[in-house]
Amino acid sequence: MSAREAEPGRPPLERALIVWVAAVAVLGGAWLWALTAVPPAVRPLTAWSGGAAGLAVALVLAAVAHHAAAARRSRAHLTGLADGAARLERQAAELADGALPLLVRHIREGASPDAALAAAPRPDSAALRRLLHALAHEVAATERSAAAARACAASLHDELRLIAEETLPAAIERVRGEHATADRVLREAPRPADPLAARLLADAVRALADGERTAAATLTACASAAARLQEMITGMLAELHELQFRHDEQEVFDDLLDLDHRASRMGRLADGVALLAGGGSARRWPGPVPMEDVLRGALGRITDFPRVRLHGTGDAAVAGHAAEGVMHALAELLDNATAFSPPGTAVHVYVEEEDAGVIVTVEDGGLGMRPHERERAQRAVSEPPGPGNLPGPRHGLAVVGLLACRLGLRVSFRPSARGGTGVVVLIPRRLVTRQEAPPPLLRPSAEPLSVPAPADEPAALPDSAVRFVAFHQAGRDPE
Repeated sequence: MSAREAEPGRPPLERALIVWVAAVAVLGGAWLWALTAVPPAVRPLTAWSGGAAGLAVALVLAAVAHHAAAARRSRAHLTGLADGAARLERQAAELADGALPLLVRHIREGASPDAALAAAPRPDSAALRRLLHALAHEVAATERSAAAARACAASLHDELRLIAEETLPAAIERVRGEHATADRVLREAPRPADPLAARLLADAVRALADGERTAAATLTACASAAARLQEMITGMLAELHELQFRHDEQEVFDDLLDLDHRASRMGRLADGVALLAGGGSARRWPGPVPMEDVLRGALGRITDFPRVRLHGTGDAAVAGHAAEGVMHALAELLDNATAFSPPGTAVHVYVEEEDAGVIVTVEDGGLGMRPHERERAQRAVSEPPGPGNLPGPRHGLAVVGLLACRLGLRVSFRPSARGGTGVVVLIPRRLVTRQEAPPPLLRPSAEPLSVPAPADEPAALPDSAVRFVAFHQAGRDPE
């Protein structure tokens, strides 16, 4: 039964008035009949009491009719509301399960809100139709905003990828290789469309250029200081050579040799600093240097040289242009071997000549190196440092790496059969020559100082280490 059918045609007040009029008519007739039927003596009483009772009954009937009509009207209204709520809930469920997902799918596929509304089922309720219309336009606006955000994010990602993979590496190469200024690099590089990406690129390039200028200035200062130090040490060694030839007293000669040895160690340190700063050694050798003299020259540049034992040196020689670098590299490795092994143990050096070149093996009896320490040491000698990753206080392996890169040496670490660490150095065949006859001991040429040996004295030994060996049997079993 619908609400229209259940709801009475007249309002409750009208129905009450009709009932009251009908009751008054009926009761009035009965009241008049009663007045004619009763004796005249009681007729006034009957008239008053009957009229009052009739009016009261009529009012009661009207009130009952009013409440009954109101109750029927309320029940009909409630029934209509319940039916409307059920219908609205059914239409909302149909909208949520059918029309709305279909509408969203069409809009996400690129359809306009009106086209999506035309393709989706339309609910019967006007309110739901308005709701669906508003949702269609809101979803379309949201999709447009999301598409714009995705396009912006994709564009920013492409720009950042271009900066990271192409622009920034090219800028780094130009700043470091060509020493180009930051403004020139930024002017010639592709400019990102996004202001934030452009600012990021500009800040990175300027910071890189500032760092490179600072590093270059620092390295220049270090190289200049190292060159002056090398010049002073070279001059000191030349003067010590002359003093050794001039004084025959054994005590004075021993003191001069000690000073010579200390100066040679200082020279190794200065050469290391110069190499790390981009320079080189101040000493040059005029011709091939026998392998034994190379090893003894390396011994003369370390502190604890008496602990080193040489086991055969062969008759090979190192080309003069590479002798100083090989000597320095071996000195750094021997210094590490003596520094990281117990004081009472010996460090053994073996020399073998193979088809690939001369192999020098240094073995100590220390605690050895853990695998990760050995890997770190191998990286240090295989990847020479640049201006941005100079080593810390202990830079011996970094110097070995630089020299190995310049000369083509191959340096590798392995566990030693003596319990410590073994270092294998391969001097390539192109740096190796052979001495047909034992030559006179040579003296390295010094730049800028070069003091010749006196004509009436024997020629100077290759380095302070050779002179130490000649007088103190360094590197051999003591007498």
